[in-house]
Amino acid sequence: MSASLSATWSASGPSGLLAIGLATVMAAAAWHKGSLRPSGAIAAIVVGSIALRAGWSWGGFLIVWFAWVTLGSRLGRARKAARTAGIVEKGGQRDATQVMANGGLFALAATVHLWRGDPSADAALWGAAALAAAGADTMATEIGTWIGGATRSVRTGRQVPTGTSGAVSVAGSVAMVGTALGLSAVAVACGLVPAPRWWIVAVAAVFGAVIDTVAGALVQQRRWCPSCETATEQPRHSCGTDTQHRGGWRWLGNDEVNLVCTASAAVLACLLAWLLA
Repeated sequence: MSASLSATWSASGPSGLLAIGLATVMAAAAWHKGSLRPSGAIAAIVVGSIALRAGWSWGGFLIVWFAWVTLGSRLGRARKAARTAGIVEKGGQRDATQVMANGGLFALAATVHLWRGDPSADAALWGAAALAAAGADTMATEIGTWIGGATRSVRTGRQVPTGTSGAVSVAGSVAMVGTALGLSAVAVACGLVPAPRWWIVAVAAVFGAVIDTVAGALVQQRRWCPSCETATEQPRHSCGTDTQHRGGWRWLGNDEVNLVCTASAAVLACLLAWLLA
């Protein structure tokens, strides 16, 4: 893609009503397929409308990202559900909080781009890094849970059940790095990020996903079911028992940690761009 064509692609976008219409159609389809809850669909319309209005490059990157993570969530869905039953707080259907934790900073970057009214790549760079980090973290969880293998806690080094926050596996780590590299290439192909800066998006995405894992291990709230005598993220365990707080910050759940992931990636992308300016 030439520089002039890339600039035209990035600067142009559908009208406001068309952007909302396209975002609504895509969110409705995702809701119909079971990928989004009603609140998640509404949040997706907001994020998608802003991205599309900012330019086709923004909207294109978001669409590819959503297709990527949706495919990951569908791979081995039954096996993953069986392995994480009683552990994770939320299932595969994303609600509004999850959508905004993953895509909120990308939508903010698109808003900054619209507000500034110029083709500067600054907002696009940290926006792409934030969304790529969310994708890398999501795919690490999805692929790691699907394939399985030894899963070890970053905090204790001990083997823990698949799906435990703050834990890593070989399959999940490979998926994380692969997704970061893949999405950085998509950002370049869409014209959202200049080709020489692809590595900034990739490095920042991996960094954000790693920070997510560390935060999940050290400070995310940990709960315990006294009836089943098992660790869980659920306030009320799948057995029906109210769980007890066993560590971490009470207010910091998985959604908040996901926001830390995207914010960390955005900050590092800005820092790297500044250092290399």
